[in-house]
Amino acid sequence: MSAHDLAVASAAALVLAGAAGTALARSATRLVLSLGAFLLGVALCFLALGSPLLAAAQVFVYIGGVLVLVLFALMVVGRGDGESPRVESRHDPGAALVALGLFVVLAIVTPKRPSGIAPPEMVSPLAVADVLLGSGIVAFELAGVLLLAALLAVLVIVKSGGER
Repeated sequence: MSAHDLAVASAAALVLAGAAGTALARSATRLVLSLGAFLLGVALCFLALGSPLLAAAQVFVYIGGVLVLVLFALMVVGRGDGESPRVESRHDPGAALVALGLFVVLAIVTPKRPSGIAPPEMVSPLAVADVLLGSGIVAFELAGVLLLAALLAVLVIVKSGGER
């Protein structure tokens, strides 16, 4: 087993452990930590498979953004004195069967890359930066303003107690 195979297997193991922890967590704090492990594992998969730009985006957007937003939501959620937020999970066997069936279908349908064919050329980070900071800068900034407005709306709703 090569170092590359070991890196991919380790990242996949972290993804599976994080997903299992997220699905089985009873404490909201442990759920968020497991989600963080899952997202970090996905970033490591991107890195091991030769996509450092996607790995960096995964870390900044999902770990740095979404996970912090979830932690923020946990901090402002109403709960009793000294009580930590609990997660009530009701695992449905039917949902597990559907997920397993979808996995089998995707495993069958996904084409296998023959070993003799090299992967397609990667898009360089400079080309992506040229699009984002060139012609796409207006859309990029508008998306940021929209997300900021959504965050402010959530703060207003939380502060007012959800009353209209």
